[in-house]
Amino acid sequence: MLQVPLEPAGTGPRWAALRPLCGHDEAAIDGCGDLEATQLLERLLVAAPGTSVRPGGTWTLSVSDRDRLLAAVYRHLYGDRVEGTVRCTDCGAAFDLTFTLAELARGLESGRRTARTVGPDSEGTYVLPDGRRFRLPTAEDQIAVSGMAPEQGAEVLASRCLLAGDPAGDREALEAAMSEVGPVLDLDLGATCAECGAPQEVRFEIRAHLLGTLAAERPCLAREVHSIATAYGWGLNEVLDLPRDQRRGYVRLIETERAGRRGPRA
Repeated sequence: MLQVPLEPAGTGPRWAALRPLCGHDEAAIDGCGDLEATQLLERLLVAAPGTSVRPGGTWTLSVSDRDRLLAAVYRHLYGDRVEGTVRCTDCGAAFDLTFTLAELARGLESGRRTARTVGPDSEGTYVLPDGRRFRLPTAEDQIAVSGMAPEQGAEVLASRCLLAGDPAGDREALEAAMSEVGPVLDLDLGATCAECGAPQEVRFEIRAHLLGTLAAERPCLAREVHSIATAYGWGLNEVLDLPRDQRRGYVRLIETERAGRRGPRA
């Protein structure tokens, strides 16, 4: 079981528990949006003594806490390091981009120290210097505004999160405060093209990166299912029920045994 710290509230530390991924979870991924990310976490979330969020509560979890959970899943599967290849916006050459989730988290945390808001209280709400009270956006909020034009979506999202105070108040100040106290792993990263040296920004979203990586491994999942089913005579659901690490461990044993039967090459 994966134990993940969440944003503390007025009542003290908060945390959630996630079970390991299994083949059913990997096979169910069909997209890289807010809905698919929330559905994945809802499948993995388990009730454990002392947890602050339980199955069914993923939809009302703040987006910043949701990204904490997604980052924890990524670290468990692939480690802290993120590697990718991007294309230069100037010369068109491909270059590698490498960073760690820990580096991103430190950068986001440094921005939070400038926030002038008060909170969170026991209900997870904050107060702006002008007296307006707000909560952080949730996955449910983001799904509700998906498909809207950017300006309309931002306006509706702000109105959903404002709990008390003047609704005609400075929306930019409200959005800035939400970004500061509830940072998300959805941001532009500075990069430099290795070919022409042009500086540029590269968008990184933990949600899209995790789900995209898992979706790209779908052919590997099919081969693993075939290998185990052939070797042990198990049915599809029996193989997909296995935790990912256990399934891959069986495949390694099967491949090692097969290689031993073939013997050394002449």
